[in-house]
Amino acid sequence: MERVISNHYSILPGNFYPILKLCNYTHLGVIRNYRKGDTIVLPGEIINKVVFVLSGKLGISFMNDDGRQKFMFYADPFTFADRLFAIEECFVHVVSEERSTVCFFDKEQLLSIFQQDKEVLIEFITCYASKCTYFMRESKEMAIYKPSVRVLRLLYELCRQKGKEVDQVDHVYEIDERVSQKAISEITGVHFVTICKLFRYLKKENILKKNSGKIIIYDLPRLQNLIEEWMKT
Repeated sequence: MERVISNHYSILPGNFYPILKLCNYTHLGVIRNYRKGDTIVLPGEIINKVVFVLSGKLGISFMNDDGRQKFMFYADPFTFADRLFAIEECFVHVVSEERSTVCFFDKEQLLSIFQQDKEVLIEFITCYASKCTYFMRESKEMAIYKPSVRVLRLLYELCRQKGKEVDQVDHVYEIDERVSQKAISEITGVHFVTICKLFRYLKKENILKKNSGKIIIYDLPRLQNLIEEWMKT
């Protein structure tokens, strides 16, 4: 049966399309283990390799000219951080967010794999496309919507695509995604203090509540109405 490609991979900055078939060729690359907090690629370092994640999670940030870092995305298992096509003066910092195992592939190794298995090439391109979709979406959000609306839109989209209805009478939804307030701040570009205030307001209004492991939506229509109201103000 032909595999159906989901279009939901780009909601969060780590939910990119997985390159599962590349796992069959890790013997051609170089496998290394990292502890939480270890630096895998230093800002400005040129390694000319793809960093393919086998387990754990990587955090990818850009170093600004003023020395500050801007978080870009996470690389979850079976996705990658691209340092093969290095751009001059592109100061990318790749850090192991938890205990991680990665495999480094250089250009020649990848070309050899693609020649052997064109399905790997398709998955590789699809993973790239899911990243492009994510960044295009984020660029649009930043350009069009004010901070509070960006957060509400993210929560609404998460509920619409990943929420599970746990109470069919009151239409209560749960989002079983471990998305911290810090992560929401990084995703939306909204200050952490604003995120905290917004969640307090939503809880007070009985619209939604965030726990450590899930987000509970009590009133999805009201959340949607709030988005529309705040877009007008």
